[in-house]
Amino acid sequence: MNTLRAIQRVAPALALRQPQTATYLNPAFALGIRGYASKHRVTEGKQILVRDYGVIANYVPPETTPSVSDFHKWRLVKWRNMRNSVQNMLGIGLIKYKSLYEKWNSGKFMSVAEETYKDMNSAFARGDRNLLEEVCLDAMYSNLKNQLKTRSNVTWDWQYHGEVEPPKIVCVRCMGTSGFSKTGFSVGQVTVRMHTKQSMAVYDKKNRLIAGDPHKIQNVREYVVFQRALTDPEDVWKIYGKVAPTEQKF
Repeated sequence: MNTLRAIQRVAPALALRQPQTATYLNPAFALGIRGYASKHRVTEGKQILVRDYGVIANYVPPETTPSVSDFHKWRLVKWRNMRNSVQNMLGIGLIKYKSLYEKWNSGKFMSVAEETYKDMNSAFARGDRNLLEEVCLDAMYSNLKNQLKTRSNVTWDWQYHGEVEPPKIVCVRCMGTSGFSKTGFSVGQVTVRMHTKQSMAVYDKKNRLIAGDPHKIQNVREYVVFQRALTDPEDVWKIYGKVAPTEQKF
């Protein structure tokens, strides 16, 4: 029972309702594709640390829009979505303006984001702390590392079975220490809607299935926040955390 309770506390992408198997991504191959940067680096004699601003904006557009017959709710949702769209355009503009070393490319970003998300889940399932530290920023890494500490004598297998829907950017923000100037420190945050097919299985030390189902594929929807230091030539997009869609209050 302790093992099952621990399983239910994991990140939503790996939470189990029914038992689940896994083919893992090759970490060396993954690192080769994206060239993950170290968490701490020395550039021109100075150590650069990723700064923690928290989640700049946690807005997630609702999956469904209220009927126009309920005009009050419909109007509020439309207004919030429109305001978020304008802020997204401003955020992308600022990221393009402040990115001194790598220009924004939405197609490239989405490809990197999806592979990074898969690497995080794969590394978490098999307890690979080194890869987790490479793909996650401090807050997310600390959270997953603490969950790994609760495991004992069990083996997790995770498998990715493709997309339910392509990844979608739902929120983009940029902030830093220098306003609209290109100088100073700036970070960009992009929240991506991931809707994927996954399976998961947990085995005890005798290789007996104790949770999950290696043959049951589940649709998992998550909103993952990626962050990058725009003024750091060596930084890459990493996972800062996740946000959960909250019930709209009208």
